[in-house]
Order: sequence, then C-alpha cells, then structure tokens
Amino acid sequence: MASMEWFVALRYLRGKRKIGFISLITYISAIGVCVGSFVLIVALSIANGFEKEVRDRIVGTFAHASILKYHGVPVENYDSLRAEILKHPHVTGASPFITGKGGVEHDRVQEGVVINGIDDSLDKTVTDLSKSIKFGKFELDSVVSLRERKFPGILIGTGLANKMGIREGSEIVLMSLVAVDGQDDPVAKMGRFTVSGVFETGMYEYDLNLVYISIKSAQTMLNYNGVEGIHIRTDDMFNADKIVIDLREYLGGYPYRSMDWQAQNKSLFQWMKLEKLIIFIVISLIMVVAAFNIISSLIMMILEKRREIGILMSMGARSGAVMRVFMFNGIVIGFIGSTIGVALGVLLCFIQYKYHLIPIPGDLYFINTLPVLLRPLDVISVYIAANVICWVATIYPAWRASVLLPAESIRYE
Repeated sequence: MASMEWFVALRYLRGKRKIGFISLITYISAIGVCVGSFVLIVALSIANGFEKEVRDRIVGTFAHASILKYHGVPVENYDSLRAEILKHPHVTGASPFITGKGGVEHDRVQEGVVINGIDDSLDKTVTDLSKSIKFGKFELDSVVSLRERKFPGILIGTGLANKMGIREGSEIVLMSLVAVDGQDDPVAKMGRFTVSGVFETGMYEYDLNLVYISIKSAQTMLNYNGVEGIHIRTDDMFNADKIVIDLREYLGGYPYRSMDWQAQNKSLFQWMKLEKLIIFIVISLIMVVAAFNIISSLIMMILEKRREIGILMSMGARSGAVMRVFMFNGIVIGFIGSTIGVALGVLLCFIQYKYHLIPIPGDLYFINTLPVLLRPLDVISVYIAANVICWVATIYPAWRASVLLPAESIRYE
C-alpha cells in the first residue's frame, strides 16, 4: 500500500504538464528550502569561525586559568606554589604574574594601560604572547635603547605603539599609583623602560591597553611583595574550569581561589551564543516562507485532484492513505531542497576553509580571510529543521484532502 501512496504522490508532484502552475510553485518551494538551508549553514559556520578566532586570541593572550588568594593577598611563596601546581596531572604549564593599572608617557603623550608583570622564561608555557611579537623580541631584562642607554624591557601592543608613535628601542616612562604603609594618599611611582618588542594579538583592546614588564619591575612599580597569582595552562582548555576547581581543592582550598578564561569572558561568549540563536531563527524564516508555498501548492493540488481523490476513496483507499499521499509531497520537497541546500553550504564552507577565497579587510578585522568552522551538530540541526518545517506544512492540506467525501468529490467534476 505504501508503494502505491508513494507512486501517486510522485505523480501528483510532477503535474500533468512539464511545468504547470502548481508544479512551478512546488519547484519554488523546493528552491526556498534549498536557499534557506544553504544560507543557514554558511551563516552558522561564519559565526563559529569568528567565535573560534576570538577564543583563540583570548586564550592565546591569557592563560587557561589562574590560582590567586582571596582579598587580593599577595602570593609570597610563589616558587613552591608553582612547583606544587605542576604536580597536578592536567596542568602543563605554570607561571607567576602581577597585574595593576598605570600609565605610559612618551614625547609628552600619555595613555592609561594595564601593567602585567610576567616571567618571560616561564610565560611561554602558559600563553602564546611570545608568538605575537611583530617587531623586536620577547625580552624583559635590561635592553639598550635607541639612545644607547640601558633600561628594563617592556612589551607594548601595536595599537598603543601606533597611537603614541612608539617603536622598538624607544624609551618610555611607566607610571603607577601605589599605597604605602603609614600614608593616607597613594604615592606615584615612575620608571623608565626600553621598548624591547611590539606585539599584535589581533584584539584591538588588548593591543591598545596591555603592557608587559618583568616580575621584578612589576614588584617595584606596584609595590608588591610576592606575586598576584599563578597562571596555568591545562591539557584541555574547554575543561579548564573543572580542572582549576579540582586544582584548588588539591592545594587545600582556602585561602586560594580560582579563575578560568570562560568565567572571565562569560558575557562575550554568551552574546556570541545568543547571536547564533538569532541567526538560526531569522534565517529559518526563509524556510517558513517556503513552507507556506508548500501549503498553497498542496491546497491547489487538492482542488485540482478532487475527482482523482474521490475515485481513489471510492476504490477503497482510506482517509489515512490519502493523507499520506499529500504528506509525502511535502516530505519529498523538504528532502530534495534541504539535501541540496545543506550539501552546497557544506561545499562552500569547505572550499573557503581550504583555499581562503573570500577576503575581508584586514584593517577592520583581525584576520584577512572570512573564517568558517563547520560543526556537525549545526549541519544536522539545519537538515532536521528544514525537513520538520516542510513536514508540518503538509499536515493541514493533507488532512483536508483526507476528509473529502468521495461522492461529493466526483459529483461536481
């Protein structure tokens, strides 16, 4: 019986003429589903690509997680703490750090910055900052300036360098305000540094606001006895939150606290997820429009085939069989449209991923080619959603066809 229903459905789908009006609407419906599936696959892949690029730059610039003390208490025994952290089976690197706010001055131009004190020999084990050096070298010890004077080294971003006219070998003054015991007001501290390198992370805010100096220089500039905490790199960045919580318990809990990259950038990644959801909903409306075309084409088909429907039912075809005939029409349209659309979307994304054919302005974005990242779950979701929308669109017209009375259908033909 099912084979008969499929035969009748496909026969109705083709129409009496090669391109009748109803068949034309059917083809337009299939094209709508195809375009919707194609655009949705491409849009989601682009959103995934940008999310990955942003995530890689954030995690590359900062560590996977950090171990600190509550209430901003400095970690004084940081060498022994680092050695203890490295014993954890999921920790692959650890490095001490200090952060604080300050300002830089060069040729009477001043800018506010975030001061990062790091150990340049250990930081390579937790971040990719050393790989982001565009000019100069990754060195924070004493560096000879263009004026042939030796000062501690400092790393600055390309955004800050371009804004203040700083280049490798320039001398800059670093300033900070620190609290001193016995004094109510903070005390200004200043130090002269030589720009040893200029880095470019691709994130404008980082390249404009971050500067890096040695741990020793940061202790002096920020009046720190010890370090703020220990940056760590794990063997699985996506499980860094669970690993660092386990590490905190491994260290004995209080007074240590943990922080991971996902918690630090929670708002950003939640916004990206919301953006993907909006993209999915909005572009799915293309397929919803195609579904209305399916409804209209089926209704007109039913009106055209009233006599045939009546004959089928008078010959013993049950209402369920008639309903399935017209539901199969929508299912075929959805299957053909979604299959072609998804296949074209996957093909285009693969070509862009492999050959980088679509460029984007490098001065506006942090990359030169359009990023794409295909995720199997997105492909499956789009394919299922397209077919479900088309199937749902067939229910009402198919039900209307199944309740036609055979005698009434034949009488007026």
